[in-house]
Amino acid sequence: MFDEFEALTHVNMLTRSNSNFISLDSPDFHQERFTLLSKIAKIGDWSTVFLTNTTIWSDYLYDFYELDKSFDCSTLLEATTLYRAAEKERMLALIGYVKQTKTECSGEFKVIMKDGRIKWHSAVLSPLLGNDGEVIGLYGVLQDISAWKQVENSNEKEQLLYRHILDKLPAELVVLNPLGRYIYANHTAIESKGRRGLLTGNRRERLSDLGNWIPAAESRRHEIMKECLTLKQPVTFEEKLTDIEGIERIYLRTIYPLLDENGEVELLIGYGMDITARKKSELELQRMAYVAEKTNGIVMITDPEKRIIWINNSFEKILGYKSEEVIGYDPASFLQGPDTSRDTIKEITRSLTSTGTFSGEILNYTKSGEKIWLYLNIAAVYDDAGRLINYVAVENDITLIKMAEQQLQDAMEKERELNRFKTQFVNLASHQFRTPLATISSSIDLLDLKMESASLNSSFIDFFRKHKAIMAEETIRMTELMENILDIGRIDEGKIELSKKKVSFKQFMDAFVSSNSESTGQKRKLIYRFEASDCIINLDEIVLRNVLRNVVSNAFKYSEGKQEPILTVTLADDCYLIKIQDFGIGIPESDQPFLFQSFFRASNAKICPGTGLGLMIAKKLISLHGGEIGFESKAGNGCTVSMQLFFE
Repeated sequence: MFDEFEALTHVNMLTRSNSNFISLDSPDFHQERFTLLSKIAKIGDWSTVFLTNTTIWSDYLYDFYELDKSFDCSTLLEATTLYRAAEKERMLALIGYVKQTKTECSGEFKVIMKDGRIKWHSAVLSPLLGNDGEVIGLYGVLQDISAWKQVENSNEKEQLLYRHILDKLPAELVVLNPLGRYIYANHTAIESKGRRGLLTGNRRERLSDLGNWIPAAESRRHEIMKECLTLKQPVTFEEKLTDIEGIERIYLRTIYPLLDENGEVELLIGYGMDITARKKSELELQRMAYVAEKTNGIVMITDPEKRIIWINNSFEKILGYKSEEVIGYDPASFLQGPDTSRDTIKEITRSLTSTGTFSGEILNYTKSGEKIWLYLNIAAVYDDAGRLINYVAVENDITLIKMAEQQLQDAMEKERELNRFKTQFVNLASHQFRTPLATISSSIDLLDLKMESASLNSSFIDFFRKHKAIMAEETIRMTELMENILDIGRIDEGKIELSKKKVSFKQFMDAFVSSNSESTGQKRKLIYRFEASDCIINLDEIVLRNVLRNVVSNAFKYSEGKQEPILTVTLADDCYLIKIQDFGIGIPESDQPFLFQSFFRASNAKICPGTGLGLMIAKKLISLHGGEIGFESKAGNGCTVSMQLFFE
């Protein structure tokens, strides 16, 4: 690009390099001078005569449009795509307007070159009038303004960027004139006015709709603005405002004066932030601090490096350390001791790092060296930007609870030892009883045989057989009792191991029902219903048979003289459901919670012999088999025992 000095220098060189001196008034010199000035100013002109359809361009226009000088310039709009449809319509409209109004007119146009580059130019069109005052042609001047447009677009993008950034600010930002009228307001400021029902219209197109920064009903802002204008210094203040929902909000605002070159206030910048949540937090913190001072528990606050910055009175009362002794120190450095669990210390660090919280027990030491158990609740505190600012720990003395737990544990250990001794004694006694019981049973059988061979009168034989039956029944009952006690001992000691094998469950149940009926009295049999498909399952036949025998014998025993008990098998999801229903005396509701306890018998069952061990053993054995047992009953309305046996 030529500047003015270069152009003049170039003209001088032209006059001196020509051996024949050119006159400054010659047409050739004027043409050369016009060409140079056109390049410097990036200006070209053209003219067209309608009658002859003649169009003439200056040399610069060929350079601007990057066309060869042989191009028919009168066909520019029709023969090229330099002007796209919209621009072409605008150019034709401009030409039509000049022809119609016979006045000079101008506009800016975009040209797209063949390689996609964009050029901008301004165009000034003037009408050429004939002697009769009619338009006979046009004269136009074109100037390349591409560089200006680039700067303009860049400035516009920059302004849009700044406006976007300002609109994204979470705080209110406004620009006011000295009278308090809005010149600019960002999105947050507009939303704030909208929440208070003070906004109408579109904020981008009509800033006047924002009204005055000082509402007529508020004198506080008037005083603030007067102070800022008078002192020419920033003024910060808080104000409470109520939104359209009736919620009171608190704002922190600052008004900054912008001074002109004479030191007078030209504009005011207003910056405001909703601090309602912060104020609420401050109030809560004040309340918490008051509570922390009054609480019996230890409250401690540390910095992110775990150095103590605050403790409450209970810290000194419980641990014996004064505030000046611990501020700035890591509590672990003086509270932990030789018996403090290293695993607990590692877990505290891990939990705070991963979750920002920890809850658990730790053994610490007081200033006097005494052990103290504390239950810790530690939480990390973060600011609005997500930065860690504090740890807050609330600690409760649980030493008495831990001592009680230890005493309870010692007592339980003694009880377990006593139970082991009792079990061993019962097992020994049961084994010792089995031998004399077997001897008594054999002796009764021998006496029975002897009676058949002896010549005794019938009355003695009847008397003997009556008491022999009683002895035999009691011997069997004592034997069953000893067997039950031995089973309980084996179960408690874990000595019963299941011996499972795959069997047809229907065949197993059929065999059980056929071999189990009422042994005395009416000799009733079970009503048996197998209402399920047969499956091959793994089970210990002996264990499950004992469970069923215990339940079925109870069903017969406690329903003597009533309808036969019903045994039903159904299939539900992944288990067999076995129900044994009797129609006997039932179980009182007050006795039902204790039914599966050792040696417990219902209050209405004393009329029937029993040990109170059958159902307890059944529950232990069915649990050992992975099943479940339960019951439903009402006194006088029988009882239904349900067992679930899950497939493996």
